[in-house]
Amino acid sequence: MPSENVETSEPTDRRARKREARRHHLLDLALDLVDEHGVDGLTMAALAEAGDYAPASLYTYFSSRSALLAALQERALVVLGRVAEDGAAAWDAALASDDDATPEVAALARLCAFSDLFLAAPTEHRREFRLQQQLLVTPGAEDVADAGKVLPVALHVLGVPQRLLAAAANIEALDAGEPVVDPLGGVIDASFARTLAWVVALNGALLADGLVTGMPTTGAILGSQITDALLVGWGADPADLAAARTRTARWQAAGTDPRSSR
Repeated sequence: MPSENVETSEPTDRRARKREARRHHLLDLALDLVDEHGVDGLTMAALAEAGDYAPASLYTYFSSRSALLAALQERALVVLGRVAEDGAAAWDAALASDDDATPEVAALARLCAFSDLFLAAPTEHRREFRLQQQLLVTPGAEDVADAGKVLPVALHVLGVPQRLLAAAANIEALDAGEPVVDPLGGVIDASFARTLAWVVALNGALLADGLVTGMPTTGAILGSQITDALLVGWGADPADLAAARTRTARWQAAGTDPRSSR
């Protein structure tokens, strides 16, 4: 005979699942609105209309527009983080059977592959990536408390390139670098400072695709050139970097690159 606890918990669990499903549905609709109208077009009133909800009922799921944007950003970052982790596993597998790759070339190949994956995100994961870019250039969209809730997820995503940079420095494929002092006087690990510089630079390169005057190149090409320049500036041997680039091109052609399976 089922216990009393089971009898009372099942309806509660069912309600929780239904509530979570409705919340995810609302986030899907919110992403649709951002995709069509931009971050500024996502309001609680617009979401209520899109989902045929009473506006007041939305506040049982998201306490404010800022909380809605933070939840949407967190979900997008989880997707992008999973892609990066899957990519890292795929590159490790490819290098495990590459007897000709020195440790230095292997470390640089992982960094080049991450750069390629990042630069492909506007095409392969357009909606999630576009949301991140729009939030970067929309100050004040989230209040400090809501943005703080997203920060751990963002740092987790940045953990992939940081690990790759630190591993390359540990085997001297890159120089160790010097710790950086932040504006408040705190010390930032060199690999994390490099990660921030690299990701911001790649984002900037991709934003160039939106310049109305047109460019004689693409954001992806610029981003690849920036990655190579940064890696050489951080101590990578140009010959090792060229060998690494040969491998990442081979992975993509052979279907080892996680982008080619999407």
